[in-house]
Amino acid sequence: MLSVPAIMEQPRRDADRAFVRAALPRVSRTFAINIRLLSGELGDAVRVGYLLCRAADALEDSWPGGVAQAPFDALIEAVRGDAAAADRVAAAAAPLAHGRADLELVAEFPRVWRVHMALPPDARAAIAEGVTTLASGMREFGTRAAQRPGAAYLETERELHEYCFVVAGCVGIMLTRLFEREAHDASAERRARRLALAPAVGEALQLTNILLDWPADVRRGRCYLPAAWLAEHGLSPADLVRAADAGADATPKPGVREIVARIERLARAALAQVPSYVALIPRRHWRYRLFCLWPALWASDSLDHARSDADFPWGARRPRLPRPRLWSAAWRSALGLRGAASLARGSAPGVIASPASPSSAR
Repeated sequence: MLSVPAIMEQPRRDADRAFVRAALPRVSRTFAINIRLLSGELGDAVRVGYLLCRAADALEDSWPGGVAQAPFDALIEAVRGDAAAADRVAAAAAPLAHGRADLELVAEFPRVWRVHMALPPDARAAIAEGVTTLASGMREFGTRAAQRPGAAYLETERELHEYCFVVAGCVGIMLTRLFEREAHDASAERRARRLALAPAVGEALQLTNILLDWPADVRRGRCYLPAAWLAEHGLSPADLVRAADAGADATPKPGVREIVARIERLARAALAQVPSYVALIPRRHWRYRLFCLWPALWASDSLDHARSDADFPWGARRPRLPRPRLWSAAWRSALGLRGAASLARGSAPGVIASPASPSSAR
């Protein structure tokens, strides 16, 4: 029987959970689709984990004036259980949040935090580890970038992979650990192999985002293409901005196409590892299999879709996969008409940055 305080707290718990469900579609276009596959405690844990990661992303990506150390520190303390730190995160974001869905999420951080704290201890531990890795890495890379404005965010290809791990690979590990709480997989070997492959799933999505977002990113002073790659072709981040601003009909600086093709190859190579991960999920957990598969299919289709965009990768906007194609890929995979093997087969890498002029695609 519930105590009187517990009964009094129930309306707030229900309101917080309702907020979490409503907040996710406001800060995610595609994750709001595949999260519908997960229900019960796993769905709640994954939803909360995603929103906590999204809050950290807002501190790196949307904070006025660049990365702010104190909110990152408070967020890390909060996911470890500090209620006062959760309030500090919200207080810092509240004056900045109007009209920005991601910062509005941060301003309501205690509501997400309370749902997080209501999860079982092992679920909280998995989420706290993932969010701490992500927030700590973003804080480190963002602080360094703020100290050298105009420079590339990353130095080398090795740093590119390190960055992909701290912002996405660790999320793959977090999701895998949350899934394993429900799966009760008896095979230790399969669990170990699945956990080892989990970062590649996140890296595949992050590399795809870096490729599709780079023209918009360089315009706002963020270049995630490694400085070492640019140096090989005598380019700077400013050269990429000028090439993008020149428009689709202009000839880009030599080397730009080669760099775009290079990151596409990395993205497709990572996507090709997703089938191995999915194969390690028992078929009876078909909902989680699809939950992991759909974003990878969408990423692959987004790369293909970018080829038909005459302005990419020189235009100011990211090419968006039309929503009907999102749902088509989802339903075809659910019906068994398209599976993970299509990612392994892939398409020939590098075609986005083909030698033909961008205007020839019109």
